[in-house]
Amino acid sequence: MIFEIRLDYGMITAVLLGLVLFGIGYNALVAWAERRGYTEGYLSLIVAMGVFVTLCGVAILSIHAALLTLLAFIASGTPMIIGSILRYIHRREAMKRAIVEEIHDKAA
Repeated sequence: MIFEIRLDYGMITAVLLGLVLFGIGYNALVAWAERRGYTEGYLSLIVAMGVFVTLCGVAILSIHAALLTLLAFIASGTPMIIGSILRYIHRREAMKRAIVEEIHDKAA
């Protein structure tokens, strides 16, 4: 079964403009969250949210293309998201152990 995308340049332009506006706002939100340390260790999830919103824009143009692309991003992105979070958790635990060891060394 072949799916086709009808090229409605007005709709494409509107979707792209909406995504540019989203990108500007989302960048400001992420910058604000980074300044407060809220994003530490979870940047991959922030990227995934941005990709999801982009796919919502694509879905307006072609639901079939958006769903296929969503599945592809889930397949390729999920291992990266899980790996990124696990690496952050391991780094944080190592830092905690180093602090505890430093305290014990100074106390001894």
